[in-house]
Amino acid sequence: MDVERPDEGRLRVVATPIGHLDDLSPRAAEALVSADLVLCEDTRVTARLLARVVAAGQRRPPCWSLNAHNEADKTAEVVARIAAGDQVVLVSDAGTPCLSDPGQLLVEAVHVAGLRVETVPGPFAAAAALAASGLAPIPFAFWGFLEKKTVGRRRQLAAALTAAPAGGAMTHAFYVPGRDLRVVLADVAVVVPEARVVVGRELTKIHESWLRGTAAVAAAALLTEQERGEAVLLVEVNAATAALADSAPPDLDALVTEALLARRDRKQAMREIARRCGVGRREVYAAWDRLQAADDRPQAAGSSAETPDSGRPDSGRPDSGRPDSGRPDPDRPASS
Repeated sequence: MDVERPDEGRLRVVATPIGHLDDLSPRAAEALVSADLVLCEDTRVTARLLARVVAAGQRRPPCWSLNAHNEADKTAEVVARIAAGDQVVLVSDAGTPCLSDPGQLLVEAVHVAGLRVETVPGPFAAAAALAASGLAPIPFAFWGFLEKKTVGRRRQLAAALTAAPAGGAMTHAFYVPGRDLRVVLADVAVVVPEARVVVGRELTKIHESWLRGTAAVAAAALLTEQERGEAVLLVEVNAATAALADSAPPDLDALVTEALLARRDRKQAMREIARRCGVGRREVYAAWDRLQAADDRPQAAGSSAETPDSGRPDSGRPDSGRPDSGRPDPDRPASS
C-alpha cells in the first residue's frame, strides 16, 4: 500500500475490529501502514493486525504498549515525537480507543500542545449492540465497566438505573466480562427487577448471540450455559421501572442466583434472603433447589467447553478480544 505522508506530525485515533477483521476500514489500514509509531494495549494483538495490512517486504511500524499504568509517563515523549513531525497512531486491542481504554490523557495532551488530532472511526461495541438490540436508542448512557466488588457495583447500578429519565425511556450500556455476567445480571435484577435487558455476546463473531428479557430471566438462562467471551449489557429504564425500583421487594430468584454463584453457606444465605424478601424459608428453599438443579444440569452434547477469558488488566470488555478472521476455526473456540 502506497501512502502519502503529510508535512506535519499528528495523532490519529483509530478504531479497530471488535471480532471480525474484515471490519477494518481502508482508512484505518492506511493509518497503520503509514505510522511512524503505533500505540496499543497489547503489542502482540496489534502485531497480528499489522501482519494483515502490511505487505510482505514493507516496513512495519514499531509498536509501544500504552496502558493505564504507563500512559502518564509516556505522554510527554509521544507529544514530543508528534511535535517533531512523527505520524502516531493510537489503537486499542479492539474497538474505539479511549472508551473504557487508555488514551484520554495522551489525546488531551496533544490538543493542549496545539498539535493535530484526527479520528479514524469504526467499531464501537456498545453502539453496535444498542443498534441491534431493539431497545430505546436515544437517549443512552455508556458506563464502561462496573466495580468488581458487590457493594460498589450495586451502588453504581442503583445510581444509574433508578433515576427516572425525563420522559420516555433511556438505555444504559455496560461492558461485562463473561465470567461476571451472571452475577451482574443478578445485581440488576435486585436494583430494577422489571427493566428490559438485552445482552449481546461475541459481537461480529461466529458465536454472536443475544439474550432478552428481564435481568432475572437472563441470569437464569445463563445458569445452564458456558461462560463465553465478553458481553455488552443494555438496560432500558423508564419512569415506571424507576418507581418499581423504589417500591418493589428484592427479587427472590436474583438473590438466590447470586448466593449460588458466590457459593455462600446455604443456611445463612437462605435466612438472609427470606428476611430481605419478606417470605418464608420454605419458599426460599424451593427457589434454591430449583435454581441449583438448573445450574447442575449436564451440558448438552456437542456444546463447546470453552475456557473463560483471562481477565488480564485493560482487556475485560467486548472491544478487548483479540480479533479473528471471522472464519470458523475447528481447532479453537471463539473467544473475546
